[in-house]
Amino acid sequence: MNAHVKSALLLVSTIFFAALVIVLAKVSLTRIPVFTFNWLQIAVAALFLLCYTFVWRREPWPRHLTLRQWLYPIAIGIANFTLVRYLLLAGLDYLPVTTHAYLVNFVGLITMGLSIFMLNERPYLLQLIGALIALSGLTIYFEVLPQAEEIKGIALVATGVFFLALTNNLIRRFMLGHSEALSAVMLSTLAIVIGGLPLIIWGMISDGVIFKFALYDWLVIFANGIIGLALTLIVFNHVMKTLRSYEASILASMGVVFVGVLAIPIAGEQLTFNKIVGIAILLLGILLSQLKITLKPSDKSQENL
Repeated sequence: MNAHVKSALLLVSTIFFAALVIVLAKVSLTRIPVFTFNWLQIAVAALFLLCYTFVWRREPWPRHLTLRQWLYPIAIGIANFTLVRYLLLAGLDYLPVTTHAYLVNFVGLITMGLSIFMLNERPYLLQLIGALIALSGLTIYFEVLPQAEEIKGIALVATGVFFLALTNNLIRRFMLGHSEALSAVMLSTLAIVIGGLPLIIWGMISDGVIFKFALYDWLVIFANGIIGLALTLIVFNHVMKTLRSYEASILASMGVVFVGVLAIPIAGEQLTFNKIVGIAILLLGILLSQLKITLKPSDKSQENL
């Protein structure tokens, strides 16, 4: 089994567990405000990563980074935690969890588009065809025009997806040019502390530090912080050494299937026929976008992109 396949399997396995905690979060958000849930899960993830990085792995504090290298964890932290995590959770408050997952999984296509300009990673023809097919699934998935509340949720998720795609390309760019400066774990830790600390402080001031949540909701918060944020971020940064940014993002689109299946028994949602067809079209596009793994490019110059 080559490194590419191992990275792909590791990422898909992680996405399954991330999908599970997202579905559980949808249930808890009926009882917990979005902002409160968001800063608490970030606090859990930050504490977990700090302990894992500096206590378990005994990594030293990075003292040798240049200003250019520091800008990466700062930008990734602000984009991914100050902005993306709130926008995606806020959108989940207005949308069914399956629709939310479906929209989030277009991040691979946005990542592909941004990678052309940010990384000069030009996609193969089949990947472009796959992207167009995946986009066409939108017309099937939304059988009728979304209502006002859903449009608000869609706008929030779309904004979050853009910044998430930007984050993916920043991580890939850092791993290509500066991977020797920071490990994937240290990059994740710095990013979540830098981007999450302002939200944590704001949350503690506005919400206070005493909460009367049910044990189930606390477990969901911890699961989202540790699995949905910390472990997913570590794995994503790790596989970015092998996978291109849009490849990793598109593989992560398997989450829409996991969420759709898990949401039926957990959140009581149903997948209508048009939603199933829309998801199937998305997955077909994902499959085509991955065919470059087995097809050799006609232009050898693409090998170095």
